[in-house]
Amino acid sequence: MFRAKGTASIPINFRLAEVETVLQSKENPMKKNLWVIMIFLVAIGVGAYGILFAETETLIQVGVAAAVRGEVKVTTPPSKDAHLLKSGDKVFMGDKIEAGTDGQLQVLLLDQTVFTLGPLSTITVDEFAYNPANDDGKVRASVMKGIFRVVSGKVAHKKPENMSVNLPAGSIGFRGTNVAGIIDGSRSTIVLLGPVGVGRIYVTNVVNGEVVGVDIDQAGNATIVDGPNSAPMAVFQVSETDLSRIAVALGQQATGAGADSTGVDTSATALPRGQVDTQVLMDLLNNVDDLNQTSMLGAQNAAHESAENEQKNSGSGGGSEGEGKYTIVGG
Repeated sequence: MFRAKGTASIPINFRLAEVETVLQSKENPMKKNLWVIMIFLVAIGVGAYGILFAETETLIQVGVAAAVRGEVKVTTPPSKDAHLLKSGDKVFMGDKIEAGTDGQLQVLLLDQTVFTLGPLSTITVDEFAYNPANDDGKVRASVMKGIFRVVSGKVAHKKPENMSVNLPAGSIGFRGTNVAGIIDGSRSTIVLLGPVGVGRIYVTNVVNGEVVGVDIDQAGNATIVDGPNSAPMAVFQVSETDLSRIAVALGQQATGAGADSTGVDTSATALPRGQVDTQVLMDLLNNVDDLNQTSMLGAQNAAHESAENEQKNSGSGGGSEGEGKYTIVGG
């Protein structure tokens, strides 16, 4: 039977044994024929209901892929089959994107949020809504593996509480800024990149049933969430080793830095020590979008195309003028 999404199937209150008894009885043929007609009509009615409200998996575009290098695969629900992702491909709600050992990419959401992912990273956009007319919306994604960077877009800049990124344990709340992270199993190291004096992040986790967290408002500061039921560590200055590891994984090879096939810095003397080199790495990571202009234009075009399609589909029966017309999907 077809089932409408979010609705229960219609029960058929006829037991086959009872129907068979009626049909085999020697009652008036008119009555027998009436039963046959009733059963036929019920069957047709249920079938029509199912066809009318059959679940259709509508693919909702949330962004585009860019700067794809190496092997990157995507699985689009309800399919369980992964296929190769290429630069320029659309990204849909619920897509699970997985970078291989040599994979790197950017995921550009319609509100100009940018995720940059290194080798062996995974991301899913769980919830997304965006109205380009007024920048209202919601962004919720999950990064469960690998090394990543996030530049928050228009949704977070207008209403910061409407953007979050889930980790294997805990989550990041944004206040309009750039963030990077390293995920090793259930342990996450989260770094505020800046720009200096702009934005902040809140890193939280559930500990004994309560949400606890730290507020990071200085570029170069970081915290670690060790795993489930672990409070984020007190804020500390990120090490050059971690910054170098992030830069290498995201395709930003600093002079002297080395990396293995997973993108992890393997050189014990990758960079000379000193505050200058730390700042160089911070600047490098804040400008990691080597295709930034093209990427942003692609995201803008996709957003306008999505808005135009929504307007065409809604026709003249939408909300009142000035009302935000967008739908939050997921949750």
